[in-house]
Amino acid sequence: MSRAQWLEDTLRAQLAPVFLEITDESGQHAGNRQETHFRVVVVSDRFEDQSLIRRHRLTQDPLKPAFEAGMHALALHTYTPAEWADRQDAPASPACRGGGH
Repeated sequence: MSRAQWLEDTLRAQLAPVFLEITDESGQHAGNRQETHFRVVVVSDRFEDQSLIRRHRLTQDPLKPAFEAGMHALALHTYTPAEWADRQDAPASPACRGGGH
């Protein structure tokens, strides 16, 4: 199973998202990186009344095994369904600035 699929399965089980988009951005970074940098957009009712830091913790904590296995970076965009209805898009990730990342 690819890391992207594992991330999707894990986040679906933990957050029951109404929208989930996982993008492997590893190719945008220096070096020979595969499945190390991901952008995740997740929309979940579980984010209601949660601070941004709490939302990120709810998303990152179940993904610790992926970091332990070599995942390097995770760009998170976490929204409630109402926020997503107003937005319908998340910011693009910034360009890699080098430095071996």
